[in-house]
Amino acid sequence: MTDIATPEFLNELQSLYPAPAKYIDGGWYLAAAVAFSSSNCPEAVPRVLRYALDDLDKLPDTSDEDRRLLVRKMREGIFKSGLLSGYPKVIHALISLYEATPEELRDTEPLRDTTRSKEEVAVAGQAYFDLQYGDTAAEVQPMLKSIYPDLEHFTMTLGYGYVYAFLEVISSKETSFAIIAALIANDTLSQVGWQLTGAVRNGATVEEARAVREIALRIASKAGVLKHDVPNI
Repeated sequence: MTDIATPEFLNELQSLYPAPAKYIDGGWYLAAAVAFSSSNCPEAVPRVLRYALDDLDKLPDTSDEDRRLLVRKMREGIFKSGLLSGYPKVIHALISLYEATPEELRDTEPLRDTTRSKEEVAVAGQAYFDLQYGDTAAEVQPMLKSIYPDLEHFTMTLGYGYVYAFLEVISSKETSFAIIAALIANDTLSQVGWQLTGAVRNGATVEEARAVREIALRIASKAGVLKHDVPNI
């Protein structure tokens, strides 16, 4: 595939997202990394990293902790997107990201608490699921259990408890961004409208949610993986 992550295209993507008070809080590079990963374009992820780090380094008083957080946000967004796009894509994207990451910005230990009991993980998952689905949780969870009880158990524990509910790197808002970008790049669009609204409920502005949608849409379109119309907020 021809490389689509040109500097011009990345500049276009960045311009879609409202300028944040702090560069590190801009959702564009997170959405772009996830959309490229989910579109099966892992070679584009390091280009997003280098572009974003170069931007960050132009700002005064940028620290290694800022750089490390930027890399972590990209890594965490891609990791969370695996529940939707599949972990083979995530592995390829994270290998590409790892190889492009300066050694001092790499993590060598898990960020999640690996000593938590499965009961604690399940409680955290249920709480985050209830928060995300609100009034519809009472309908969605029984549906998951009825179509396949193992799916409901997996969703509450590993899916929401271990993966989504960890918010020490990316927030609920940014987690919604990762979900939106993955859904669009997967061309699995039935939940996109709901997730856009959910992102606003989690603290995003309407403009930010629309920007993430547009970033993912343009990447998926260039990658040739989008075949249907994408819902909007």
